[in-house]
Amino acid sequence: MIRIASGVWPDEVKEADFFTSRGEFKVDDQATKTMSESLMYKMSYYRFNELFPPGQAADRVRNQKLPTVGPTLDYFDEAFTSENWIVRIYAVRKDDELGRDHKTANAFDAGKKRKKGRIAKRRFALE
Repeated sequence: MIRIASGVWPDEVKEADFFTSRGEFKVDDQATKTMSESLMYKMSYYRFNELFPPGQAADRVRNQKLPTVGPTLDYFDEAFTSENWIVRIYAVRKDDELGRDHKTANAFDAGKKRKKGRIAKRRFALE
């Protein structure tokens, strides 16, 4: 998928950014920042850790152990996942009722507090 995206959008997607220094695609703790922050990675491995005992999540196809903490989704909600996780469908999240951005609302729902001294930007309706 990365190779396809780099062919369609060569200015935005650089395939080399997804490779490690050894020229490998990694999805474990050695994954590049570009890989671990990509939407493809997040949607593929979201809630994947729940299938395994704590600390034992592994991608058997790539023969790699996954990080203990899986990715979170700020802008999407999981709408459907098939029994064998072959088909996964996501829905775009609606705006927060309190006007918070998705990351802030997600952090609040997870029980994380905002750091003091930082004021969140509020969105206002255009009139």
